[in-house]
Amino acid sequence: MRPLLISASPGFKIAYLFLFLLIGVFVAGIFAGLILMIPAINNYGDISEIYVNTIMQSIFAIALPAYLIVAWTNREPAHYLKMVEDDKLSSKMIFALLVFVFSYLFASFLAQLNKGMILPESMKDIEEMMRSMEDAALETTNLLLSGKSLGSLILNLIVVAGFAAISEELFFRGALQQFIYEKFKNNHVTVWLTALVFSLVHFQFYGFLPRLFLGAILGYLFIYTKNLWAPILFHFLNNATVIILNFFWSDKEWYRNIEETSITPVFVVFATTSLLLTIALFWIYNNQTSKNIYNDTNSTDNNI
Repeated sequence: MRPLLISASPGFKIAYLFLFLLIGVFVAGIFAGLILMIPAINNYGDISEIYVNTIMQSIFAIALPAYLIVAWTNREPAHYLKMVEDDKLSSKMIFALLVFVFSYLFASFLAQLNKGMILPESMKDIEEMMRSMEDAALETTNLLLSGKSLGSLILNLIVVAGFAAISEELFFRGALQQFIYEKFKNNHVTVWLTALVFSLVHFQFYGFLPRLFLGAILGYLFIYTKNLWAPILFHFLNNATVIILNFFWSDKEWYRNIEETSITPVFVVFATTSLLLTIALFWIYNNQTSKNIYNDTNSTDNNI
């Protein structure tokens, strides 16, 4: 397979990536079915089926296709995916953490804005279909988050937050975003196209805007840090925050009020501030990084 893909165009790499994703969905279903035949696992009912399917899809439909296509088109897949040893990793992870904190409010604002969207009367049937899909996804999420034991919390952090973060970042940022860049040679086009695909493939219209924004943040994190672990950390924190808040405070009134927050002028001001601070953070990080590169270059020249 490698001789066929080593000289493949970016368009063919993207096509192969999604072809392998479809094959992976089928393979994941087979493995999930076999695993669920084990009585000790299947005894837990619907929730065990959700966990097993989630893990199998993360591995076979998302992570493995991304890694295989990269490995078959590059001699050093770890370098291409930017998952190699990095002596500045700690500062990059702190940057990713700060971006998550600063951008969270604007993402929440987009979530509330998206929830309130109503399609024209002519698209009523489409809206009802999307609502039903959204309700089904919400039901699955609520079932996963319904456990109140420490074991269920840890399992959710590993599967829902950890597996999703690693596998999806491998697929969307590590593989797809870089393939798109090879085709268009423009970072902004690349980031937003990847973010668009990232949001669309989740098939949740009423979460489209915040997921588009998060996809863009993840894409820019990957570009600015040149390291896949930074967007993985951001993605993990985003998922883990929901899990932890729900686990400890789902029955609290203030938590329910957050879920039902209306868009007020004050909310708009704070959300706008969140966005501006996030942009400023990227600008500062980029300037600092450029300055460090310049200083390192001068130091090397002087030593020579």
